[in-house]
Amino acid sequence: MRRGEYAVLVSLWDEMRRFRRDRQAVTAIEYVLIASLAAMVIIDGVTNIGGNLARIFSAIAAAF
Repeated sequence: MRRGEYAVLVSLWDEMRRFRRDRQAVTAIEYVLIASLAAMVIIDGVTNIGGNLARIFSAIAAAF
């Protein structure tokens, strides 16, 4: 490994350590994880409701 590459890796490692110690960054990551979980639940719910509504309207249309 060359000197420049080593310096970049050390700098990157220092930034990662600093990021881990920063409580605001940790809180932001937690909020992102919570928001992504909520988004997945909403998308799943809307998809299931859409499928159920399609079956209901198909049954209604077939009745007439």
